[in-house]
Amino acid sequence: MSAEATAPSTPLPPRSYSVVVTSCGRFDLLRRTLHSLRDKLDLAPDAWIIIEDSGDEAVRDVTRALGIDAEIILNRPQLGQMKSLDKVYAQVKTPYAFHCEDDWEFFRTGFMAESFALLEARPDYSVVCLRPREEQNKLIRNAPMQIVAGIRMFECDPSLHPEYFSYAFNPGLRRMADYHRIGPFVPLGHEPDVSYAFKKAGFRLANLEDPAVRHIGDERHVHDPTQPKKASNAWERLQRSIGKRWKRLQRALEK
Repeated sequence: MSAEATAPSTPLPPRSYSVVVTSCGRFDLLRRTLHSLRDKLDLAPDAWIIIEDSGDEAVRDVTRALGIDAEIILNRPQLGQMKSLDKVYAQVKTPYAFHCEDDWEFFRTGFMAESFALLEARPDYSVVCLRPREEQNKLIRNAPMQIVAGIRMFECDPSLHPEYFSYAFNPGLRRMADYHRIGPFVPLGHEPDVSYAFKKAGFRLANLEDPAVRHIGDERHVHDPTQPKKASNAWERLQRSIGKRWKRLQRALEK
C-alpha cells in the first residue's frame, strides 16, 4: 500500500464549524436569516448545510441569490424537527455546528469568536445562545452577568425548571461531540426531552450578555407532522397542560 493511501487526512483547525439551518417553506424569512447571518459572521464556516423540510426546490434560489454555496437536503416527505436534525447532523464533518432555524435576524458581529471562547473554557456549556434578555424565559431574565474567558455572559440555571435550560434549538454554537454523546434526538422526544437528557448529563446553557439575534418568526408557525395538532378547544388545552405538568412533576422528583 502506498504512503499516500495510509497517510492521515489533514486535521481540521480547532475552530472549524458548519452552519446548519433548518427550513420549511418560509423563504422570505429564510432569506432574511441567511443574509443577516452571512454578513455578521466574524469567523468563516467550513460549510453551510440547509435542510428544507417542505421539499421545495425554491430553497436553492434563496442561497443562489445570496451567493451562499450550501449543501441542500430536501425532505420528501416532510420529516419534522427532530428527524430533520438527526438527518442533517449526520452530514456535519466539523467538530462544531452553528445551528439556526429559518426565522432569525442577526444584528451584530463578533459572536462566533465569543461563543468559541466560552465552549473552550467550559465543557459543561452545551450551547452558547445569543438572544436578548427580554426574549428569555422569565425564570432566567435576571440571571447575574458573569465574565468567563473574558466574555460577558450569563448562565441559564437548570435547577430552575425540571426540563429547560440545559439545551436549546435557538441559534447558537454547539459541539458535535456532545450531540454524539447524548443523541440521536428522535428517541429522546422533543426539545424539552432533549434538554432534560442534557441536564441529566450535567450540561447547562450559556447566553451572551451582548445579544446578537432577534426572533422574526412570530405568527408564522409551521406545523410539525410529528407533533400533536394545536388544541382546538379549552378541554384539549387543559388536557395537554395537565399532561405537561404531570411529566414535569415526575422529572422534578427524579434523583
